[in-house]
Amino acid sequence: MKRLVRRIAGGLMLLAVTMGSVPSSACALPPVQGEVISLTTGIPGTMVIRDDKGQLHILNLTQQTQLGAQFKVGDKVLAFFSPYGVSAVQLQGGNR
Repeated sequence: MKRLVRRIAGGLMLLAVTMGSVPSSACALPPVQGEVISLTTGIPGTMVIRDDKGQLHILNLTQQTQLGAQFKVGDKVLAFFSPYGVSAVQLQGGNR
């Protein structure tokens, strides 16, 4: 029993050290601003954005991501990311 407790404690300690050693900047992903060039409706949906450098970004959208706005091809958007995927997509003003 003591051996099991030590193994669990050691595993938790290793996990804590590993998580503590990852810099917070590695988890913070910059937002992407660009124009919607393709959109697949439905849940889940996809959105392809072309940024100002011409790079394409494919976003996998969930119901939570799409709650704030309905998007169309040609819209200027700002997409925010988390380590788990797209966290939010905002419509940029002056498009409609």
